[in-house]
Amino acid sequence: MSRHAAAPAALAVCVLLQACIYSHREVESPPPQPFDFRLLPYPTYDADEGLQGHLLAAFRRPANRLPPPVSEMVSLDARIATSGTRGALLAYDRSGRTIHWRLYTLLGAERLRRAPYYGVGNDAFINDSTQSLFPHYYRYQLLRTTAYVAYQHMLGSPHLRIHLAAQARHYAADPLEDSTLFAADVRGGTLSDSGTASTAELRLGLLWDTRDEEASPSRGVLLETMAARALGDNDYTRYLVGARVFVPLDEFESWVLGLRQTTELASGTVPFYVAYERLTTWYLEDGFGGDRSLRLQPPGRYVAPNRVVVSADLRHKVLDVPYPASPFRLWMLGFGDIGRLWNAGETPQLRGLHWSAGLGGRAQFAKGTLFGVDIGASDAGFGFAISTMFAF
Repeated sequence: MSRHAAAPAALAVCVLLQACIYSHREVESPPPQPFDFRLLPYPTYDADEGLQGHLLAAFRRPANRLPPPVSEMVSLDARIATSGTRGALLAYDRSGRTIHWRLYTLLGAERLRRAPYYGVGNDAFINDSTQSLFPHYYRYQLLRTTAYVAYQHMLGSPHLRIHLAAQARHYAADPLEDSTLFAADVRGGTLSDSGTASTAELRLGLLWDTRDEEASPSRGVLLETMAARALGDNDYTRYLVGARVFVPLDEFESWVLGLRQTTELASGTVPFYVAYERLTTWYLEDGFGGDRSLRLQPPGRYVAPNRVVVSADLRHKVLDVPYPASPFRLWMLGFGDIGRLWNAGETPQLRGLHWSAGLGGRAQFAKGTLFGVDIGASDAGFGFAISTMFAF
């Protein structure tokens, strides 16, 4: 069997397996709640984008006792910045209406005027003097149009799910000006994948999930594996293997040890703007670095098609008001992350590891609404970051 035929064959086997072992046992689902409307405008500021205005408009059913923080929601997320960045994303999220299946879809377009580009590879170097002379030296412009759908279905046990997804994106990558690293690498031939491209990915995965909650778990595990095959202007296959473990350290689950390992591998030629995107089994995420990957490092600080991250958190619930559908909690945490990347043809090594370690806090206002700050050090120096979630 050829490699190109393997993915459809594996999909057929998984669907057949599902049909054989899945039975519609009577599992009580919560009664549907009415939609409510939420409109949230808010500003943000950073050195690259300048002042940004955000508008989130959503029709949302209240959360229920199931682990997903979202029961059912239709949302429009729009933003505009003084840098010229602008975008709008329309999403439908049906994660927690029933334990049998869940669905997430996304349509949108983003014009990122300050997308990060520090070079390709684990050892990408920042020249501070160059950056001071040209403030946007490590930036480029990326226009990205997205259509994405993810579907998961229970396989016999409420903890076992098959994951089917498809993503289609059109990219247009351009230098901001001639005096940028991106423009220099295009001229020098380091980058051969600038310009425009359209790529689709077909994804197939399997998950084992016993977490008591998804946004702020206190116990349970999440094991995930997935393959993504590219179609269109690019030819590559990406793979994901991940594990998250949450262990309560006391009777009341006020102290929780969290451990994570995520490995992303690839074969074929992965463009740098695709390598910038993390391979995930639900919501889309960007960047090696940032509050979901290597904390206290800038998102997208390092780019390569192969990467691994290992993390440990010690989390403490200082206050816990455990309303089933809308808890209120105050969290403190100590954390550490270690990660590395490598390009195609390179051998992974322990040399050149990137790391971060520090302390943080979170205020949790509902099952999926968190806000807090992390502060500490990394191999790049001292840093702090505002976060609206846990890293894992």
